[in-house]
Amino acid sequence: MIVNFIVKKNKLTKDNSYALLLMVFLLGTFPEAMFSYIIILANFALMLGFRKIYSLRSGVDTKLKLFDACFWIGIATLLFSWSIFFILLVYLGMIIHQKLTVKNLFIPLVGFLTPMLIYFTYCLYFESAAFFYNKFSYDINLDFSSYTSLKLLIPVIFLSVMLLWSLLKVTPKVLTVRNNFKFSWDVLINHFLISITIVVLAPTKNGSELFFVIFPSVVIVANLMHHIKSKIIRNMILYAFLLVSFSVYFL
Repeated sequence: MIVNFIVKKNKLTKDNSYALLLMVFLLGTFPEAMFSYIIILANFALMLGFRKIYSLRSGVDTKLKLFDACFWIGIATLLFSWSIFFILLVYLGMIIHQKLTVKNLFIPLVGFLTPMLIYFTYCLYFESAAFFYNKFSYDINLDFSSYTSLKLLIPVIFLSVMLLWSLLKVTPKVLTVRNNFKFSWDVLINHFLISITIVVLAPTKNGSELFFVIFPSVVIVANLMHHIKSKIIRNMILYAFLLVSFSVYFL
């Protein structure tokens, strides 16, 4: 429901049905993501924040949206510390949508610190401040040996090829037109790059970390689908996603 709201409300694709279908396929492709409740909850909080970031394009209630976006990012950070990187997306969204002012510069920080202070007060009250500090553990894991498994290697390569194709085909067309979608596309690309950074640096390397790239990936590929005129090719892409989604359970 949240994915549908973000995509439809902010017109990230011409038809949100492709994005929703691809979302289902990718969740099936990386089942580990569905069994990590911490990552699921963190991404749920992040999605509530993303809907505010993408809606900055409207210019309505900008300050409230900036506060809300970082409030949810703050909650996500308490769940999964690497979520803090998405604060950068808020500021990039402000720059891209030309909402950067002196007042707006500090609102995201207030929003982010609000859940932090509430949780810190709670921990301090129960004399467990160490538990709060342990939430901010940034152990970097650059061991990608688990990705040599065909169960992860095949879908990652397939998704990478589809994303590269999508970016090469869609981006030049988007850049030639100056409209709101161009700004949303810029935010989306930065969203994807930040998500990739989290996947690369995060301590977890079992496939569940890929949950962070699913949303921006499906929106990017969904836009490719709309730029392909041949219905046969579009169907072939969908069948390929479905095939990969099923095949991982037999590898």
